[in-house]
Parts: sequence; C-alpha cells; structure tokens
Amino acid sequence: MGTVTINASGVGGSQSGTVTTAGGSGGGKIMVTNDSDSVITFDVATAGTVVQSNLKCPAKDYLIVQGLNNGAQTLVSLTTSHGTVAQNAEVVYNTLIT
Repeated sequence: MGTVTINASGVGGSQSGTVTTAGGSGGGKIMVTNDSDSVITFDVATAGTVVQSNLKCPAKDYLIVQGLNNGAQTLVSLTTSHGTVAQNAEVVYNTLIT
C-alpha cells in the first residue's frame, strides 16, 4: 500500500510505499481511498509516466482506477479543492487490487 499525505496548502506530497500492478496489459487495478475532508484531484503514473489524468475522488470515499498496465503505480499531482490548516497531515491511500 502507498500513502500520500496532504499539507496545509491542500497539496499532496510524494507517495510513500510501493504499489505494483501485475494484471497484464490494461488489467491492473488500484483503489484510491480519500481519507481527507475534501474532494481530491490527482493523476496516476505507471513507472513515472502519467497514464490517467484529472481523476477525482470525493471526501471520505474511494475510487477504483482500472486499465493500468504492469508496473509501479503512484499518485501524483494530488490536490484538494482548497487548503486549510485542518487538512494538514490527512492521508490518501493507494491500494493494489490486481
């Protein structure tokens, strides 16, 4: 499992932890769980290359991202709709499904 921690400006830092899909070409899936109090917008990168952009996940909800090729999956360019001190240290989880 990987995690991204949101700072007080509403921006996610670098993902810690590794999530590597092995579901075959286009068969990989991850579940992104937003444990923050705000909608998040993010991209998914496979082995450092953005493969899906501008994905949104509501506050306290999850999103299943599918159609990923084999490789290391990271959440990048993660932002919230607004930044507040109360959001500081809230976490978004990236979990392997297949």
